[in-house]
Amino acid sequence: MATGFVDPYYTLYMLNLHASNAQIGLVNALSQFSGAVTAIPGALLAERSGRYKQVWLVAGFLSRAMWLVMLVAPWVLRDSGAVWLVLAAWVAFTAITIFGTPAWAAVTADLVPAKVRGSYFASRNMIMHLAQLLAIPVAGLFVSKIGEPGGYQANLGFAFALGMISLYLFRQLPEHVSAPQAIHHNLRQTFHAAMRMPTFVHFLTAHSIFHLGVMIGGPFINVYMVQEAGFNVSTIGFSTTVGVFASLIGMRMLGRLHDRHGIIWTMRFGLGVPLIPVAYLWVNQPWQAYVISVLSAFTWAGYNLGAFNLLLASTPDEHRPHYIAIHTTVVSVVGAMGPILGGGLLDAVGYRPVFGLSFVGRALGLVLLFVLVHEPEAADDASVAGADLDEALTP
Repeated sequence: MATGFVDPYYTLYMLNLHASNAQIGLVNALSQFSGAVTAIPGALLAERSGRYKQVWLVAGFLSRAMWLVMLVAPWVLRDSGAVWLVLAAWVAFTAITIFGTPAWAAVTADLVPAKVRGSYFASRNMIMHLAQLLAIPVAGLFVSKIGEPGGYQANLGFAFALGMISLYLFRQLPEHVSAPQAIHHNLRQTFHAAMRMPTFVHFLTAHSIFHLGVMIGGPFINVYMVQEAGFNVSTIGFSTTVGVFASLIGMRMLGRLHDRHGIIWTMRFGLGVPLIPVAYLWVNQPWQAYVISVLSAFTWAGYNLGAFNLLLASTPDEHRPHYIAIHTTVVSVVGAMGPILGGGLLDAVGYRPVFGLSFVGRALGLVLLFVLVHEPEAADDASVAGADLDEALTP
């Protein structure tokens, strides 16, 4: 729920502080690149300590503290200085979150049996979307009633309080504490072991290209709605809310279908994702944005639900944080190029070429995914890959 007060609005907050399109591109690029820097150290710390839950709790607290830095930015610095402080805090928030993500994923994999992951993550996503369904319009109301930038600051403060509650509840979950492992990490050997897992490699390749396409145009959709369509914060917030509501319905349907038909079948619902940025080019009335938001929610629900389960199914139980870190690192490096390219082109050639290029990248990634990736045989892949990694990382 906390992210509902921040994620849809941080770009608008920066625009209100007079950020440029280049800075909007930069904050998204650096956020992506931060994953390449922090994912593997986070995985190593989780495995060496053996306390996955504790690693995530510390990372969760430090990342949420960055919302407070964003809150005070206009008070401690003025003009461009406030923009740069918000930019730095958001990048730090993303970096620290990704640092803890391998540990979080390992805890989740321990707690949720593979045969029910589809329905579990669908149910989890439904609850999260329901919470966001409540948070997003309230956040937009804060901005409308309090004004700018005060409304955005109120949202950040409220998000921090909710984030602390969520961490307290996460702390109550049971944890399987692994024995600390003194692993002599060799990055080249780790990547070599991962590259011998065909399902993982093919998924990583396709998803990276797909993600590059998403990041070329995705960060600028809200900017387009403000600068070109002339929508206000309330309209954008309601559009996001409509999308979240549609996601609830989509997750309810897809969770059951996922467990029945499999991962790749579920991900075929993502075939509409490439059309999203192109569709926004014809938006000039709020109702059009609402329709696109609904269709976007359904198609993203299928892709995201399948993608996370495919990552878990194509990696072994042993040393899973390492594999997730490798995935995050590669995807983040590739994804960081997107906002830089999109932001640079935006000022030079406008939205149509940028959103068109985003369509091409997304479509190419999906084509590669459905051509190269087959439904994984998790048990066989895990045993073979686990042995390979053990050999590669033997002290």
